[in-house]
Amino acid sequence: MSYSNCQYLYLSNSEAIKTAGSVLWQNIPTLSQSSRECYITVSKINVVFAASQNHSDIIVKGSIPTINYKSTDNSEPLIAVLHSDDGKVFDLNIENPIHLLSNDNIKSFKLSLSTSNTSLLTVAADSCNVLMKIEYIDQLEQTELYISQKPRTLD
Repeated sequence: MSYSNCQYLYLSNSEAIKTAGSVLWQNIPTLSQSSRECYITVSKINVVFAASQNHSDIIVKGSIPTINYKSTDNSEPLIAVLHSDDGKVFDLNIENPIHLLSNDNIKSFKLSLSTSNTSLLTVAADSCNVLMKIEYIDQLEQTELYISQKPRTLD
C-alpha cells in the first residue's frame, strides 16, 4: 500500500495510565473526520518493568473493534507477542504479522498484558510506548476489484 494511504499513531508513555496488567491511553487525537476502514498493525512496542519478570514472553491484546479477528475465548484481539532476553525490557522480536481490519475512530486505547499462560501480569509496566501503523483501504479500488471478479463467479 502506498504511503499516502497510511498514518502512524504514537502512543506515548507519558500519556499512559498504567495499572497491573494494563496500559490505557485516553483522548487520542482524531485521525480523520469520519470513521474510515483500515488495517491497524502495531509496528513497534516496548514495555519496560522496574524489576525483572519471571517469564520471557508477554501476550499483548488491544481494545480495537475488528472485522477479521476471532478468538476461542472471545477476548480482545491479540495485537502482538513481545519477547525479552533479560526479563525486564520486552520488545517485538520480529516484524508484527498481525493486521487487524478496523476503523480509525479510536478515542481511547487499552492494552492488556498477560503471560503466555494467559494470566494477567500482577505488576504495572514502568514504561510503555507503542507505534501503530494505520493503512487505509481504498474503497473505490475494492469495489472495482469486486465488480471485475463477480462475472467469473456466475459461470
